[in-house]
Amino acid sequence: MIPIIVYRVFTDGRPDEMVRGVDLIGTPLVSFSKILACGDKPEVFSGICGAESGGVLVSAVAPSILTGEIEIQKRRKSPDRPPLLPPPQRRKQ
Repeated sequence: MIPIIVYRVFTDGRPDEMVRGVDLIGTPLVSFSKILACGDKPEVFSGICGAESGGVLVSAVAPSILTGEIEIQKRRKSPDRPPLLPPPQRRKQ
């Protein structure tokens, strides 16, 4: 699983900090027990799951989640670049 957008959230009031160039590690099932909140709008992900026999096309639908703790590690070489523009403002519905 490759995270698309990762933020470090501080409980002392500091602004959230975007974290780039990380991979999730550890047992994904353990992460389910650490979910604190979920969004109410599902998003769709389509990608390729690596397997020994080759890549398999996959799709998943899930809301955004907030976890209390998750294991990450720095990628060996990150191709990520900072965004050129700020994220668009979400419209209130």
